[in-house]
Amino acid sequence: MANKPKKITFSYYFEMKKNLLFLFIVICSVFSKAQITIIGHNEHNSSPIANTTIYVKQDGILKETISTKAKSDFTLKLSFDHNYIISFSNSKYQNMFMEVIGNNIPQEKYDINMVHELNIPFVLKTDEDIDTSAFRKAFCRIVFDGNSKMISDSAYASKFNRTVLKNNIQQVQMTDEMPVVEIPVLLAGQVCLNKNTKLPVINQIITAIDKNGKILKTTATNRFGAFAFTGIKASEIAKIKMELKNGEGTLAAFTLFNSAKVVVAETKPVNNSCEWVLKPADVKNLINNQYTSNIGGKLLLSSGQQKKFFANKTIYLCNKNNTIIKKTTTNVLGAFVFEDIKPETSYFLGVDMKEVGNGEKLDLLNKDDNYMKFFDTIAGTRRSLKINSNYNQLFNSISISEDEMKMNVNAKVYGDQNSNPLGKIKIILLNENYVVIDSVLTDDFGAFKFKYLPFLKRFYLSANNSDNILDAFKNILIYTMDDKLVKIITNEKGKRFIYKPIDAEMNQIKDLELDDPWLNLMSNKPKNKNNTIIENILFETNKTDLLPQAQEVLNKVILVLNTNKAIKIEISAHTDSKGTDADNLKLSQLRARTALNYITAAGIDADRIISIGYGEGKLLNKCKDNAPCSEIEHAQNRRVEFKILEN
Repeated sequence: MANKPKKITFSYYFEMKKNLLFLFIVICSVFSKAQITIIGHNEHNSSPIANTTIYVKQDGILKETISTKAKSDFTLKLSFDHNYIISFSNSKYQNMFMEVIGNNIPQEKYDINMVHELNIPFVLKTDEDIDTSAFRKAFCRIVFDGNSKMISDSAYASKFNRTVLKNNIQQVQMTDEMPVVEIPVLLAGQVCLNKNTKLPVINQIITAIDKNGKILKTTATNRFGAFAFTGIKASEIAKIKMELKNGEGTLAAFTLFNSAKVVVAETKPVNNSCEWVLKPADVKNLINNQYTSNIGGKLLLSSGQQKKFFANKTIYLCNKNNTIIKKTTTNVLGAFVFEDIKPETSYFLGVDMKEVGNGEKLDLLNKDDNYMKFFDTIAGTRRSLKINSNYNQLFNSISISEDEMKMNVNAKVYGDQNSNPLGKIKIILLNENYVVIDSVLTDDFGAFKFKYLPFLKRFYLSANNSDNILDAFKNILIYTMDDKLVKIITNEKGKRFIYKPIDAEMNQIKDLELDDPWLNLMSNKPKNKNNTIIENILFETNKTDLLPQAQEVLNKVILVLNTNKAIKIEISAHTDSKGTDADNLKLSQLRARTALNYITAAGIDADRIISIGYGEGKLLNKCKDNAPCSEIEHAQNRRVEFKILEN
């Protein structure tokens, strides 16, 4: 009987096709060898760079030279069994190189095509914030991950990045052979009334003068009375003079503090100015070559009649070349803080272009919700605003004291490798005097968070080694919350674990917030019940119309009331003692009612708000009728208070 022809079914056809595809892959693997593919993007501040020359050395021998010409991207094909040094040269930018370690990949992995993509972060040769000597070492090291990929060595990258930005202060080493040359110094201080640092003298012109009456430097006090003079020789300065606007404080004594808030000198004003004659010891007390300041504010995004807080967005601090120095994230109120601002230096504040749409405007407000300026510059891929730290009006208005800052510390801890998270470990935060500030338990993934703590310039971390659980590990690894290695700490058995981060490491695990009492209320349950919050809500003299700054404050109150339904508030308006008692009482009542109407117009139930005007009935100081007081002291009494009540 003749054999019947075999029936070709769909499944049979599919199986044959599958076998042929497998055979094709096997043949390809025999006749072609897999490799390491590097895809790079040459950039400066996120903007592409063309005309870069790339040199590829294989085991120390130059094998290939590539020019990107008009392009910024490139692709390199490298063999597994060699090590490579890839160098980058561009006329305007710092020469640099990276390493690719390919000689330790097992042969059984040679059939895998390993593709690694990265950005090449060029820096300008002329950028004074960059330590170009750091680039004597590779800026990046690409290594085999032990499985199937080439990855960037994050520990190496973290260590390298700490060396790129220069320290604020350059130390000069003196020898016996060198002539003695007086080096200009930085003088920093603060001016207040009657030795009271809570009464700062703000926005006043202040000058450093030599013994012949010549002006050496001129600047102005900021919003908490601070100032700084740079580039002055200590032997030259003889006195500091301050001009007073509008006869401010003619009956008060003016106190000069140093940057550590220690009294240096005191004087009385004469003819709308005051002078502090300085002895050599006084000048020495004012010298602080490491002095820096802090800036902070709030970002508001507006489009037409709509305004919203620029909340939970990345904001960058860049130098004059638009190189990113620091970055942080705005909070729910659009607020941010940057520390370590050098005097007389140009900076840019920047946000990603994509975050500000067509027809939208990004405004900068200061801590007191005053409008400062809008982001008016396009720099690379960022919308930016230029800031000069020369104590001009803008800089002074966004200056922030350490008392106005809060700190968050967030990190992850592992034992020996990042596959061993240290869960349910008690982490202790200590100040520089080893006093315990707070403690928290890590979660199951080794992560911990200290939230909204008083600002510390320096802090340490320790861990509770209960049941000797840490003794099982040789090293303790500290990672950022986005999985970047910060530090490898050798763990000594039987000894207390303590981590003392250097500045660069602290910046990776710490972020700052602008202190705002309303943040404590942004939750489902009220905190600090019956708390009173004082805001500088301004009105025109003898008027009840809300100024723009007052509206921004009340917008914040509206956000809090919408977020936390468990609270209601009492609005109380207060005046100074100028004018009659009856007029002040009536004016304060109308102002409190105006604030209430603004809030209820936004949809807040009127039953949640009480408005009261107290006139001059609750002064905060001694400035009663006809009492000799300065304008600064009178201003303390002109306020609006919000008392948080239980609903």
